[in-house]
Amino acid sequence: MAVYTKIFLKFPRKFWPTGERKQFFVHASSRRGYYGMWQSFEEEYPGANVLLVTVTDQESRRIEQQPDNATMAEAVAVLRRMFPGEDVPDATDIYVPRWWSNRFFKGSYSNWPIGVNRYEYDQLRAPVGRVYFTGEHTSEHYNGYVHGAYLAGLGSAHRQV
Repeated sequence: MAVYTKIFLKFPRKFWPTGERKQFFVHASSRRGYYGMWQSFEEEYPGANVLLVTVTDQESRRIEQQPDNATMAEAVAVLRRMFPGEDVPDATDIYVPRWWSNRFFKGSYSNWPIGVNRYEYDQLRAPVGRVYFTGEHTSEHYNGYVHGAYLAGLGSAHRQV
C-alpha cells in the first residue's frame, strides 16, 4: 500500500503565478516527499485561492500524525522559500486527508510490485460466501487508479458464483 497525501490549503488571496502553463510548480527538497508537487486550482475554481500540495511516503506518515496547524505552518514556510519576492500570507484553512492512519484504509492506493500475476489478483478478489472484495487494488490492469476501482466494481457486481 502506498501513502500519498494531497493537502489542500486556502489563502485569503492569490500570490502564486497564474495563467497558461502555470498550474503546477515544484519544490525541490533534500527530504524525499517533502511538499514537492504543488497545484493551483485557479483555472478550475477562479477566486477560490486554493493550492494543493502532495507529500509522499514517510512525510505523509509524519504529517498525518501532527496537528493541522503544524502542517499549515510547514507548507506556508515552503511557499515563502519558493516565492521569496512575494508577500505570502498565512493560509486560512487546511484539509489533510489521513488515509494511512484511518483504520479502514491504511493507505492511499495499492502499489503492486513487478511480477505480480493474475493469481494474486484472483486471490484478493475471491468472494468469501456472499461477500465480494473489489476496488482499485483488485484491478489487474488499472490498480492505483479510480477507473480501476470503477471497473473492478462493475466486474464484482456482474460476477456469478
